[in-house]
Amino acid sequence: MMVLIAGSGIAGLTLHQMGIPFRIFESVKEVRPLGVGINIQPNAVRELFELGLENILDRCGVRTQE
Repeated sequence: MMVLIAGSGIAGLTLHQMGIPFRIFESVKEVRPLGVGINIQPNAVRELFELGLENILDRCGVRTQE
């Protein structure tokens, strides 16, 4: 089984790390960093905290402020 991804991004990196075969279909000719981030919604963050990952998230992320 192979996973097909429309547009490259975090999904391809995650599947690669998990060892899942995938193929990315991307429309740009050159893939390059764009300086964008990943937003994790409050419900997902709460679950990650419940898993004990708060310290890890604080080391690699930036908390949003109202």
